[in-house]
Amino acid sequence: MKINRTIQTAILAGSIAFFGTGCASLYIKSGKEAFDNLQYQDAIFYLEKGIAKKDDPEGRRMLAESYLMTNNYQKANELYELTTTYTDNTDQDRINYARALMSNNRYSDAKPILEGILSRDPNNDVAKDLLNSCKKYNEMKKDSLAYVIMPENIPAASVYSSYPYKDGFLITSPSGKGDKDPYTNRAFTNVFYTQKNGNQWSQPTEVEGINGKFHDAVASVSPNGQTMIFTRSFQLNGGALAGNDSKTSTTQLYMSKANPDGTWSKPSLVPFCESKYMYAHPYFTPDGGTLYFASDMPGGKGGMDIWKSKFNGESWDTPTNLGDNINTKGDEVFPTLKNAETLYFSSDAHQTLGGLDIHSVTFANGNWGIPKHLSYPINTSSDDFSMVWNTDGKTGLFSSDRNGSDRIYSFTEEDRTITYTGLITGKDSMLPLGGVKVTIRNLTDGTEQMVMTDGNGRFTTELEKGKEYQITSEVDGHFKRSETISTVNTNDDQIQGVIELEEIYIKDKPDVTENGGQGNTGKTEGNKSGPSNGKTGKEAGVYDIPEIHWDYNKWDIREDAIPYLDRLVKLFRENNNLKFELRSHTDCRGSLEYNDDLSQKRAKAVTDYLVKKGVSRGSLISKGYGERELLNDCTDGVYCDEAKHEENRRTEFIVTGKK
Repeated sequence: MKINRTIQTAILAGSIAFFGTGCASLYIKSGKEAFDNLQYQDAIFYLEKGIAKKDDPEGRRMLAESYLMTNNYQKANELYELTTTYTDNTDQDRINYARALMSNNRYSDAKPILEGILSRDPNNDVAKDLLNSCKKYNEMKKDSLAYVIMPENIPAASVYSSYPYKDGFLITSPSGKGDKDPYTNRAFTNVFYTQKNGNQWSQPTEVEGINGKFHDAVASVSPNGQTMIFTRSFQLNGGALAGNDSKTSTTQLYMSKANPDGTWSKPSLVPFCESKYMYAHPYFTPDGGTLYFASDMPGGKGGMDIWKSKFNGESWDTPTNLGDNINTKGDEVFPTLKNAETLYFSSDAHQTLGGLDIHSVTFANGNWGIPKHLSYPINTSSDDFSMVWNTDGKTGLFSSDRNGSDRIYSFTEEDRTITYTGLITGKDSMLPLGGVKVTIRNLTDGTEQMVMTDGNGRFTTELEKGKEYQITSEVDGHFKRSETISTVNTNDDQIQGVIELEEIYIKDKPDVTENGGQGNTGKTEGNKSGPSNGKTGKEAGVYDIPEIHWDYNKWDIREDAIPYLDRLVKLFRENNNLKFELRSHTDCRGSLEYNDDLSQKRAKAVTDYLVKKGVSRGSLISKGYGERELLNDCTDGVYCDEAKHEENRRTEFIVTGKK
């Protein structure tokens, strides 16, 4: 997980010794205290020893989470599997277990866990996003061919979060000296500078004036090169590690000014930071007037959120949260910018293949849009973060621990777009329809875009190659329609399509007969039936359902009718603002009363099928018309073959109005 990069540090209260007592209870107690103080490596040490001799459900969960928070997903899985029988597990425990499974590519095992959470708590957004990722992982893990990536061999044991500076990059890497962080049992990090010459990177050198005894990391420099803001363990004025009420040293944002000799001034705390909250991962906008960062300060949506603060000429304004589209109950971290309108960040609660995944989002019309999950090979089941673009807008660097430790990778974005031009017409009129709202949904990552047709019924949009899309068109007076198009295995740069929207004819006042049926009767008491003289077809507001026919004297839905009924399900669900009447008809054979009853059973059978498939019962009325509206001359006393009689055994629908 991201925990070894947000650089939260526990303050040691002193080492613990047992002097050979071997007391399991003492080990477990010490392990729980270490866990509460975020000293996960110490928690692992003590809990492993204690639980080996004495089972403790709470201690075992803490041990599992400690492994999860230190990125040892295999051990986390093993322990979570042992806790599944505990009756006091929380849904957060289950989400942690699912995350560990996903990070080990065990999506099918994570899926039922998340489904169980949602059966109890349907509004658990984190579980929803993770379950959606499990369902789509095969598609998400396909190589999109949108990016070509290469590992960058920067000479350091671990390195992440590059930032372009002068002729090279600022990076974060372990200092290799001094004390270790008790939170991870790893060396504290420092800010380094490195350059690339050809294919070779220079040996990273520490940035003078910035680094202290504890964590210094993830730096950003203003466009004019005069101000650096970076992430640092919170310290007292004397340089000692400071803590909040929980004895946890949070990270804060510190600011330094450039000296004439190329060094940096003594760092000072950015004024809006408060020691009891986490602040990390600063990033300047291209004009230097706004700072983006991650924080768990009050007013957020969950864990770490993305915030921004504007510089008013003298100081930084009170930060504002970027809102629900971006921030979740999970963690959103490592904000970066491709340009002033396009933000990149990592999240463990939006769509993810496991751990942190990189997303992009665009600012338009005063609002942030819906984040888009970047395709493989950018994102993997490991942590992927800190995506930084070069000025060419096509290449850049990002960080990932996909090979066991944090490394920096270069990427090149391939031209994978297709221009789709659509024409929308009325199905009956064949005239172009202007003002149609067209929503294009990427079925892989769930992102959407919306366009309107012009006066000629045309619209244009950009699609990615190798994806499936759903295009939904809607305009007053026509049925809303959705269709799927694929750009998989498409080499063309441009494609075209025509969409026909069927006109809605509302039947306001259906005829009513004395026995409750509707329409004209072809048979009365003592008389033979005759063909209907009532109006049928769209001009009368009646829509035939093709191929919905019935066996003689039966109301069972035939197998050959299922595909056509499923189309009706799609139509009715897409147009759930309308009310419909389903009308069934018989042939002439049998009495009026019998045929009325038989046709009512057929109409009800269709209604029950539609409701079973998700159509609202409140949208539907079912009515049987018996033999009152025959389509041909097959009346009583007239010989007809079975095919002719079958023409009359049919089902139709009308639109009776809007809800």
